[in-house]
Amino acid sequence: MLEFAIVAAFFSLFLVFCGDIVIKLSTQGKLDRLSFSAVSVLKERTQLFDADFTLTDLEADSLYTIIQNSLTRTIGSFEASQLGVRIEEQTYDDDDAANALIVYNRGAQQCSVTDTLSDIESNLAVMTTWGRMSTLYRVTICYETDNWIGDLMDVDFTTVSSTSVMVGR
Repeated sequence: MLEFAIVAAFFSLFLVFCGDIVIKLSTQGKLDRLSFSAVSVLKERTQLFDADFTLTDLEADSLYTIIQNSLTRTIGSFEASQLGVRIEEQTYDDDDAANALIVYNRGAQQCSVTDTLSDIESNLAVMTTWGRMSTLYRVTICYETDNWIGDLMDVDFTTVSSTSVMVGR
């Protein structure tokens, strides 16, 4: 009977672990799709609206609202207080030197990145056929998920995040 209790306890822990992983992977997939869509909207806004390549505060707010509304529809138990969005834009001057990085943080959570877009832009920068450096955009979305296995093991495994980078027009 003792063996059954030990096996049942390990099996229960295994099921909780699997459930936690499924929740996090599902959320990760949603954030991956949404971060790519959001950075695509940033890139295409110059084609759709005007030729101003500099991101504005109002556009960052609009993008955050789009992300929040999309997650409200795709995550059944979505809470806005668990969401964070980081929007980065790297532009270049007429001499192809990098301007100061523009960063907008939105939402209750603070998304952390290991390297800013300006740290990695030298590996990503592209010269257009018009002879100018193309703007770089990055959107990072982070969301705090349930912590089933972490609560049992006293470890914090809550933040799921996704980041997408795109070259502008």
